[in-house]
Order: sequence, then C-alpha cells, then structure tokens
Amino acid sequence: MKLKGLFVAGLISLTTTLGAQTKPQSPKVDNNPQKAAIAEEPRELSPAVNIFFDINESEITTKEQKKLESLINTLKGIKEYRLVLTGHTDSTGNDVYNMELSRDRVDEVFDALISLGINEKWMMPKYFGRSKPRVGETNKEKAAQNRRVEITIIEKPKEEPKVEPVKPDPCVGDTTIMLNGQLEMTINKCDLKKLQDQAKAKGKSGDLGIKVSKISDIMGIIQSDMPLVYKQKEGMEWVGIIDVKFAVDSCLEHPVTITIDPMDFEGYRKSRVKVLAKSLKTGNMDNSKDRNKKIRKRTIKKDAVKFDVTLNCPTSKDAEGKIVLAAPAGASKVVEIKDKTKQIETVYIVQESPITIIQSQTVDNKMYINYKKLENPQFIFKLTDGTYTEMIPVNSVKKISKKLQAAKALGKKYKIKGKHLRD
Repeated sequence: MKLKGLFVAGLISLTTTLGAQTKPQSPKVDNNPQKAAIAEEPRELSPAVNIFFDINESEITTKEQKKLESLINTLKGIKEYRLVLTGHTDSTGNDVYNMELSRDRVDEVFDALISLGINEKWMMPKYFGRSKPRVGETNKEKAAQNRRVEITIIEKPKEEPKVEPVKPDPCVGDTTIMLNGQLEMTINKCDLKKLQDQAKAKGKSGDLGIKVSKISDIMGIIQSDMPLVYKQKEGMEWVGIIDVKFAVDSCLEHPVTITIDPMDFEGYRKSRVKVLAKSLKTGNMDNSKDRNKKIRKRTIKKDAVKFDVTLNCPTSKDAEGKIVLAAPAGASKVVEIKDKTKQIETVYIVQESPITIIQSQTVDNKMYINYKKLENPQFIFKLTDGTYTEMIPVNSVKKISKKLQAAKALGKKYKIKGKHLRD
C-alpha cells in the first residue's frame, strides 16, 4: 500500500507539472537559477597594454619597456587590481616552438613587472603560442601585431580562493651558517639536523651535511660546462656558478637561502642578476623556468651589495643543474675579429668589474663580438690545441684612440697576429 501511495503521489505531481507547462506564460524577468550561478567575469579597469616583440625574440625592447613604466603609473591610481599576462606569437614555426616562445615572452614581462615593484601574486600568466592571433597575417606589419604579451588589468576577484589554514610547523626557526668562508646559508633547523644526522651515519661526524662551491673567476667560468651566451647573441655579467650538495640526496622541505657577497659595490649595484639555466631550445642561457628558485639583491648601507638565492634542491636533483647567477650584458655594438694566426678557436672579451664575458660568434667564417659597454676590456683566446692565453689588454692588440677610450668602446675591427698570442 505504501508503494502504491507513493506511485499515485508521483503521478499527481507529474501531471501537475505537465499541466503547468501548457498554460500561457506572461512576460517575466529571467530568474533562471543556472544563469544566476555563473560567476561574473572580473571587470576590466583600464585598456589592455600590448608589449610587442621582434621575430623569434623574447627580449623587451627599450620602446616596450617604456610602456611597462607607463603602466606602473596607471596602476598607482587603482586601489585593487590583478594583471592577466597572455603570451602570443605569429603563425610561423611549429606549435611546440611557439608555445615555448610565448612562455618566454610572458616570463620576461612577468620578471620586468616584478622589478618595477608589482607583487607576483597579483599576476596571472597564460601562454597561447600562435593559437589566438590578434589579426590575420596578410603582411609583415600585421604579423608583428601577433607577437605580443597582452596585459589586461582587471578588478580583484570578489571571491579570492580560500586558503586552507596552515598547520603550525614544528620546525619553526632557521640557522645561519658560514660555508667555505665566502658564503652564508640560512637553513631550517630541522633540515640542518637531518643533514647532519645523515652525514654522521656516513661516518662524517661533525660534518654539516652541506657543501656549496662557487665559481666566480673569469677563467673558471670560461672553462666551466656552462654556455656563455645569453639567449641568442649577448654576453653576460656574472656573479658566479653555484654547485649545491646535500648529505641527503633529495629536496628539503623548507627552502634554503644562500647569500653571496661579490665584494664589489660599484660593479654590482646596478646589476640585474637573474637565476639562469641552459635553454633546451637554443643551447644558450635563458631565464630559469623554476619559480621556486628566486634571487633578491640587497643594498646594505649604500656601500655593499649582496645576493640572496633561494632554492630547495641539491644540484643533483635539480633538472636545470648548477645554479647560474648572471645578467645579460647587452649587444648594441659589433666588433669583427680577423684571425691572421689560424690558431684561434674562440675569442673572449672580458671585463673584471663586474665580471663580464663576451664570447665570439662565427658567421660566414668570420668572428664577431656583440657588446654594449665595457670598462678596460681584455682579450682571452682559446687556441685550436685547447689551451688558453692569458688576459691581453685590448690596447696591446690595437691602439685605442682617445675618442674610443672616452666612449668606452672598441674599434670596429681587430686583426690578431702571432705576436699578440705570445707572452
């Protein structure tokens, strides 16, 4: 009887509903609950800013950098906002290449905005490769419109993602230790104990379980296995190459911070050092893709510069390998090197403060140096037998005019003769 009663009630309910659908409907406001449940898109607060790029390039030009600086002024008048950064390319090349290129472009804009004071938590990066062109590509000018990063300024979402309460960390507290007499490391006390215990288990009682080595001399960097060219053509200003080893061959639960003091305030106070890594696309140096690795420059009492590098993993567990700390040195001028000795494999022009290394590039069997500005430049030659010369002052190879000395520039051509390679 109960089942029958339920069946009848259901039938009455169904009949009532069907009957209601046949009645004429008067115009009403659409209160569709499905539509009401759809969250509103964040409102744009200002016109989008487009940062354009040269073909196959992700470097921000001076002209586009000014747009970013202008954007900062606009944002000063907005109380709360978020930035959506979308990277795009033109239609040339394959999908994989263009997706990586669009990512590189967004990363460059992302880092540039951080350096201008924008909180990285307020930016949302997205990469589209060539899938969302701005215009149809009928000529070079229109194709250029698609090589861009769009910066959309939106209002702060009304409902920010809820953050789960963080459980208290039983290992609260850091310890700062000296390494190799040159570097400082700040490490969580529990992580340090874990490393010390592991070192002790291996019969190394009293060992901290941490080894950090740094290459920061010109010849050491040149002879390392690291590329010396930033992206496609620039040399670099170097702080050094860091190799981190833990007794526990795994990543730590808490990040460690390594502090490096180059002991050269004037040389590094304006430097824009980054964490770099070898690009799988070009084989040269590019920005690290690991957002967990960060670098911060500190100016202390206006007479010292220190760099704090944050990481979690030893080099052996880091897909990018050793940590490279360097900055692009610029490439607005070109010098041609003519080797009359037939003994030279590679030419390096170097500067001692800040450490700058510019490696020659060969085009049509001719060697070229791309540079921007150098103080007291010197040559180093790698010879075909694998040996290197000492540093040779540029003016020992070619007399520099007072005009070039004042401009801190090199001559347009240098002819290297046998006598230049001899002690």
